[in-house]
Amino acid sequence: MIIIRLIRITIFQGAFELGSTVCPIAIKYNKIFVDAFWNSKKHSFTTHLLQLMTSWAVVCDVWYLEPQNMKPGETPIEFAERVRGIISARAGIKMVPWDGFLKYSRPSPKLKEVKQQAFAESVLRRLEDK
Repeated sequence: MIIIRLIRITIFQGAFELGSTVCPIAIKYNKIFVDAFWNSKKHSFTTHLLQLMTSWAVVCDVWYLEPQNMKPGETPIEFAERVRGIISARAGIKMVPWDGFLKYSRPSPKLKEVKQQAFAESVLRRLEDK
């Protein structure tokens, strides 16, 4: 199962581990009348449901894409990423390496420190090259 939200694409990889044909569908919601994505950090589910039910319409574009099969030598994760790339390209959505649940937790200080160190090293390398 693949769920597309305005900017993010979430893939449930169990479907890709079966080795069966996957029929990708790209759905991109338009915020013209209402934002169909529920941001649980901003609104309760009841509030979101009320907004959806009282809006004029929920507008979205839907694209049915070519069925995809796992290629020889491709792992289920690679297969899922390939399908995710096809969907994001068709819907014009940026692929991101997280699934949208980052809003529920903060990155650990160690992770932030590692990322900052890597960034600092890349800046220093560029400065040394000049």
